[in-house]
Amino acid sequence: MRHLRRIFILLAFLLLPAGWAWGAPIQVAVSIPPQAYFARQVGGERVHVVVLLPPGANPATFEPKAGTLIALSKARLFFRIHVPFENAWMDKFRAVNRKMVVVDTTKGIRLSGNDPHIWLAPELVARQIKIIHDALETVDPAGKEMYERNYSRFRKRLKGLEKQIRTRLASVHRRVFLAYHPCWGYFAREFGLRQLTIEREGKAPGARSLTKIIQTARKYQLRCVFAQSQFDTRSARMIARQIGGKVVLIDPLSEAWDKNLLKVAAEIADCLRR
Repeated sequence: MRHLRRIFILLAFLLLPAGWAWGAPIQVAVSIPPQAYFARQVGGERVHVVVLLPPGANPATFEPKAGTLIALSKARLFFRIHVPFENAWMDKFRAVNRKMVVVDTTKGIRLSGNDPHIWLAPELVARQIKIIHDALETVDPAGKEMYERNYSRFRKRLKGLEKQIRTRLASVHRRVFLAYHPCWGYFAREFGLRQLTIEREGKAPGARSLTKIIQTARKYQLRCVFAQSQFDTRSARMIARQIGGKVVLIDPLSEAWDKNLLKVAAEIADCLRR
């Protein structure tokens, strides 16, 4: 009987959900989907990630609901990245969970004005995942070996991704592209591109600005206006008509982060070759 009982206990242990070998996963909160990808790559099965921004929501205007705050109340870590809704709600986020450790993943990164889109440049993501790694290791020292292994593996993948993106953009001679929302500046800087934008300081352009944008687009012979579904695309479509081009939707908030950056690089390269 004792032998059978031991076998039963062993089988029960093996059939437990992943992560239960060391107890419940650490609950981690992030503001946007790409951060969830980073946290999962480093944390693996030792973390459970809660994303505050739901799919399709605009990070500039999003207002968290009660369910979001309840989920946040259980988090041990919150990885901050300074998107607009996060800055507006930060005091309330702290108030619902005084024990939650808020980790600023922009630390040590030189921001361009108020532009928070550092998750779109692999070289800056390398710095962010080091911050994520260090925070996880601090609150969960038992997972140190796993965090180290995952972090090293992800760093190597980042270097490979950079090379792939550079390869896709290598044959592009015109290095200027037009985006509705100014979110691709860090990406452009890393890969030797120049981003022209339609929206300024969160506002749609007036008639005079639109005229100037159209003239600039014609000067550089641009045929694509890059936009995202989370923002109004009417101005983008109007400009596309004026320059005889098209609107191309690209998503800076995709959780399939690495595949998405490769897709964006291919879209930009395709448009600039026209």
